Amino acid sequence: MRAVFITATDTGVGKTFISYNLVYALKERGIRVGYLKPVETGVEDLPEDGSLLASLTGQPLEEVVPVTYKLPVAPYAGLLEEGRDFSLEKLKEHYLRLLERYEFLVVEGAGGIAVPVKKGYNYADLAREWNLKTLLVARAGLGTINHTFLSVYYMRSRNIEPIAIIMNGFEGKDVSERTNPQIVEELTNLKVVKVPRVKGLLLPAEYRNLLAELVGF
Repeated sequence: MRAVFITATDTGVGKTFISYNLVYALKERGIRVGYLKPVETGVEDLPEDGSLLASLTGQPLEEVVPVTYKLPVAPYAGLLEEGRDFSLEKLKEHYLRLLERYEFLVVEGAGGIAVPVKKGYNYADLAREWNLKTLLVARAGLGTINHTFLSVYYMRSRNIEPIAIIMNGFEGKDVSERTNPQIVEELTNLKVVKVPRVKGLLLPAEYRNLLAELVGF
């Protein structure tokens, strides 16, 4: 595996947080790792997610985030509102160049796996065309069973291979959080990694190690 796609059950679930910790863990192992967010929305000045990861990898911003839109919406919605199109072919060429430049590449989507990037083309299409396995980031609490199962079901229906599920912000304070990991594992036959809620950007080393192991390091 030369690259992984970080997707989620919804927006605001913690894809960038998990991407940051995965990149950090790989750098700790001496891996020459790159990061790519093909499209970032909600960008008034500098792309927030891209800037954070670029500060970690040392990449130029234009390499990390090739396409931006101002509104905090799905990429296709940003395209419709702002009238600025982009080429999927050139985006893939950019990805392939980075794949050759780095030992491992972390690719992060926007929102969930079915979010439209352009008309008739969503992140599942991108993951399949780019031959990317996925890590699915999910919430830990009430409601995550349905969202997580449907996301996995959809990916498999599109012949996309999810590696594991990351339940982000796990605290285990209520019955739903305590039972969700087991139920989701039973429903999906995928490993569920419980990632705790932390202050700041960095997970404890044991969890960073788990993320690195999921992608083969």
